[in-house]
Amino acid sequence: MSEQVFDPALLKAIIFDLDGTLYSQNSLRRAMLVRLLRAHATRPLSGLRAFRILGAYRRAQERLREELTISMDLAEAQIRLTCEQTKVDAGDIAECVTRWMEQEPLHLLARHLQAGLADFLRACQARGLRLAVLSDYPADAKLAALGLNGYFDVVLAAQSAEVGVFKPHPRGLLLAAERLGVNASQCVYVGDRAEVDGPAAAAAGMACFILAPRHRSRSQRSWMHVDGYRQLHELLFEDGQTQTPQAPQPSLNGG
Repeated sequence: MSEQVFDPALLKAIIFDLDGTLYSQNSLRRAMLVRLLRAHATRPLSGLRAFRILGAYRRAQERLREELTISMDLAEAQIRLTCEQTKVDAGDIAECVTRWMEQEPLHLLARHLQAGLADFLRACQARGLRLAVLSDYPADAKLAALGLNGYFDVVLAAQSAEVGVFKPHPRGLLLAAERLGVNASQCVYVGDRAEVDGPAAAAAGMACFILAPRHRSRSQRSWMHVDGYRQLHELLFEDGQTQTPQAPQPSLNGG
């Protein structure tokens, strides 16, 4: 895979993943597990049922992620697959997911905000960059809970009908760039899962930074590792030019 020079002087927009990228997902999940266990302390079987449903719901997402099929109702498809795995009624699954993945985490999110993120977003705004979020799930309530809802010009979710497919399909990234009014080559995408976010950005023709603990480098990859937002600030705004691998040409309908 040949490398190209990404020049931050050409940068006009940054698109962010949400879960695991704007906040620490692992630490939040540990806190949520404690919260779930406490809520079901007197009804352990009910707690075990909720735990099973949430695990199956996440596995259903990964299955849909692999299929790369565009759906007008991705959320319904995920619940349907969860029903097949658990034999639990769709209404009960939706209620469990709404409570434990959408509502309960809101009270805890702010304390798990990624270090240096707020300063980085302010630096982006000061430079006139357009900003977007592309989340797997509806993002507005989480952004408000994080205190970040005033920073982003575009907010999209894979589960919305306008996107209808999870990454690594590039559809959501290309739609975000379109709504930001920029070319894919003028965007940087920031995510936290190299195996998902890297290929998605490459397929969209965008430079990509993966925010994650450092691990062994691979000889061929379409993304750059960063330890955190302070390092990303240095790479984009202070170092002049950044080496990123050559990405394929974008395709809104491509896999």
